[in-house]
Amino acid sequence: MSRTASTDQLYFVTLTIVDWIDLFTRRLYSECIIENLAYCQQHKKLNIYAYVLMTNHLHMVANVDGGTLSDVLRDFKTFSSKQLYQLISTNAQESRKDWLLKAFERAGKHNPQNKQHQLWQNGNYPVLLYTPNVIQQKIDYIHNNPIKAGFVGSAHEYWYSSANEESPLIVIA
Repeated sequence: MSRTASTDQLYFVTLTIVDWIDLFTRRLYSECIIENLAYCQQHKKLNIYAYVLMTNHLHMVANVDGGTLSDVLRDFKTFSSKQLYQLISTNAQESRKDWLLKAFERAGKHNPQNKQHQLWQNGNYPVLLYTPNVIQQKIDYIHNNPIKAGFVGSAHEYWYSSANEESPLIVIA
């Protein structure tokens, strides 16, 4: 069960692929997530202040104008899950296709909230960021995630991160 996040405060959220499966190692799937987040920004009033898309999870500092963050994240996860599942199933170049589809179907069978498959772990659990220091701590954590994983030497080098000025996703400064 997800907590409801207020619209006027910032939250740190993490969305994780079931079983921590490294799904976002393919640009096609990462771009799907970026497009879905951009859609939520444009049509669901999602404000993203910082983000990083890692191989198996997404971190954000975000809020929503005139709605609840939990509702937007629920819709994002539902839509992106269906879209990613379709992309995987039709991707002739996906060497892990059978394994991925079976893993997501197995996760869905064990969750009564899903009908056929599950890509995202349940829950959003937004963490309220209550002071400027805590906000900066979470932004630093987000931006340093690819460095800690050993993907890059400097945060600004990681493409799917708000630390990169050329990142494909627009964030609020």
